[in-house]
Amino acid sequence: MKNKVIAAFLAASMVFGLTACGSATPTASDVTGDREKTKEEAEDEEVEEETEEEAEKTEEEETEEVEEETKSSAKGVVFGSKEASGYTDFAYLMEAIIATSETKSGEKASYSVYIPDDDYSSVSGSRARSSRMGVTFEVDIAPYLQYEAEDYTVAENLEEYVTSTMEYASSSYYGITVGEVEELSDGSAVCEVSYMDYDSYDDAYYPFYEQYNLKEMEDGIYSLTVVEINADETTGKTSALVEELESFYQIDINWDENFADAKRAEFENSEEFNPDAFNLGFMSFELPEGWEKDEDESSYDEYVFAPDGNYALADVAITVTNDWSSDDVVSMLLSDEEYTKTYFESYFEGMTNDIKVEDMGETFMGRTAKITIEASTDDGAATLTYYMGQQDSDVNIIYVYSWEGESADEAVNMIFETGSLK
Repeated sequence: MKNKVIAAFLAASMVFGLTACGSATPTASDVTGDREKTKEEAEDEEVEEETEEEAEKTEEEETEEVEEETKSSAKGVVFGSKEASGYTDFAYLMEAIIATSETKSGEKASYSVYIPDDDYSSVSGSRARSSRMGVTFEVDIAPYLQYEAEDYTVAENLEEYVTSTMEYASSSYYGITVGEVEELSDGSAVCEVSYMDYDSYDDAYYPFYEQYNLKEMEDGIYSLTVVEINADETTGKTSALVEELESFYQIDINWDENFADAKRAEFENSEEFNPDAFNLGFMSFELPEGWEKDEDESSYDEYVFAPDGNYALADVAITVTNDWSSDDVVSMLLSDEEYTKTYFESYFEGMTNDIKVEDMGETFMGRTAKITIEASTDDGAATLTYYMGQQDSDVNIIYVYSWEGESADEAVNMIFETGSLK
């Protein structure tokens, strides 16, 4: 079996000098501020304040009133009501307490809210979030709004919020559809969004539905609720969970079981969909027939491609990855070719025969540097080629391995002809 010791250096030098960005996992904590009076306490006070006239009602009248009060209380279990505190009759939702001091009066306000009943919920400060049966729900009573609330309408603030969110998300999602912001009769505003999210491990696009609702509460408080439904994780009981959210938050969630098929059909008939492309989330491209991803060699941040998807037996292979840097890495490589050559020579410990540094100009990856390394071992010779392109802080790297003169030109040319970034 031929020696691929040269390729092993790839693992150590692939992103040379780039610093990966870590991700933080929020810590969930329950807010235990002052709670509203319970339904029972409120009813006790009402009994003490009964007038003589009410006390003289007939037994029949009292029975009718109790029945009517029971119905009203059941209907009163809504966001912002006294009856919301301590309610236990939801089948799929659980109570959380959220609070904020960002009020007109400056006094702290707390609310009982209901989110999908899940062991991994996140409740912190003004925000509560959890997921169940394909539904991720978040409620925040101190959302960041671009505009001053008193100078702009709820609809204008929501439109700016959704626009900013989707501009950021466009680098990851496909087939994004943003509906018109609608102002409702209760003074709130609603906006619906749908998109496809690509999963590189499953090699599949998954349809998502989202609804944003912004509402003005008392004392200058604004509540933002976000419903996100992953259509491929829903169950036969998801609709019942959605109905409970609709009931408590007094919103209409325009989702049903037909959404997934409709969204897939819409996306697959669009120009954005390319069934022949390999999609890595951050980059997509086509390769010649017979090239496949090697699932065993690929990882969550490096994707290896070879004929028949078998890197171990291949004479040519391609690895694609990405990273980020606040520095202009490509310009640094191209501005000092001698330093760049010395850098690579230090990794290959005398195995290099020749190193070339070229400026490819603008490609689909942005300004792109090409570094070609001719190297050899006792078992033979190999050509190692790095293509590094940068757009803003995003750095994308394509690494090509060729053994004993085997050409990868067809595959490389196809990548640069069909490639696109998100």
